[in-house]
Amino acid sequence: MAYPTHPSAPGVLLAALPAKFAAAQASGELFYFPSEARDVTSSSRRFTLRICEALQDKAKAKADALARVDKTERSSDAKRSRRDDAAADGQQDGGGGDEGGKAEPFRPPYVPELYVGCLEGFEGEEGMSVLLNKYAVLPEHILLCPPSYAPQALPPTPAQLAAAHAVLVAAARLPVPRRMLGFYNGGEGAGASQGWRHFQAVDVGRAPVEDWCAGLRFDRLDKAVIHPSLPYLHIVHPLPPAADLPSPPTAQSTEDLADFLAPALMRLLDLAFDALRRAGGDKNQGWNLLMTLEHLHLIPRSLPNYPLGDACLELNALGYAGCLLVRSTDEERRLLDSLGEDGLAKVLETCGVPRRFGEEAQAAEEKYLGHVEEQALF
Repeated sequence: MAYPTHPSAPGVLLAALPAKFAAAQASGELFYFPSEARDVTSSSRRFTLRICEALQDKAKAKADALARVDKTERSSDAKRSRRDDAAADGQQDGGGGDEGGKAEPFRPPYVPELYVGCLEGFEGEEGMSVLLNKYAVLPEHILLCPPSYAPQALPPTPAQLAAAHAVLVAAARLPVPRRMLGFYNGGEGAGASQGWRHFQAVDVGRAPVEDWCAGLRFDRLDKAVIHPSLPYLHIVHPLPPAADLPSPPTAQSTEDLADFLAPALMRLLDLAFDALRRAGGDKNQGWNLLMTLEHLHLIPRSLPNYPLGDACLELNALGYAGCLLVRSTDEERRLLDSLGEDGLAKVLETCGVPRRFGEEAQAAEEKYLGHVEEQALF
């Protein structure tokens, strides 16, 4: 088994990722479900629709994958791990139980085939273990997990956000650059299927959400804006220029970035929770966080899934990046037929919070700050 005892630089771990992913798949410890993706334009916006037929029968897909693995090459650890699949099955975030004693793949020691390495901690906070997603729809999908339990409904710490951002920066500076997207599902209502706090990163190329935000203007680096044309509340905070950051990060650059990210995340959460209160909801409905090299995005949720006839479309943070997953061409057809003129943004609007509540919260905050500044003059 593997323990997070020897931290590595983000670039070192990412360079090893392709070989690590291939070896984990060959061992039978990682199940990769191939898919096909295509870009569609809906309501003048680009979305990526991904069809993964294998997810219709996950048990069969797993059996087919294991059948391709030479049984003589499976380690005793791999055999033991598969006996624990009943506890871990069905969790696309990596699987497994909770802090109460069930099989928990995010608690050390880790299955060696799924363990990529670990990132160094900061100012006494433990580092982050980097694991492969056991049930991968996208290749080389990684999970950044603290070795100690904290609930996924809590926000990531500033140090964890800084570690995730360091991974994105390192990916962009590989010999063959990769544009990775970081995301965090804040609670079950936002698509979290795993209770242990973890950040995720995956290479989806240029995510559609980056196109949606290309024209946004930020007057200040310390102020978030509400996307003005999306029908749901989508809050965006600028990040420091990634080109100015060292890779691998230094202790000083990590401290500076964490000091920037801590108030940035609080601004996003404060605005989102005020909007949820005005909409008659509460923070327990969940929220999604997206991280690119340029921006931090936060989207409060009202529903975990989009109703689709007698079924539903599961929606996590990747959906709010413009990347939607369906299980068949029939499900794709039913989804598109159900939307009408509103387009795919209707899916995000239905499961999000109306933008006007965020605008009301932001206006109230600006009025209050203006009053405080006025009083300070006297």
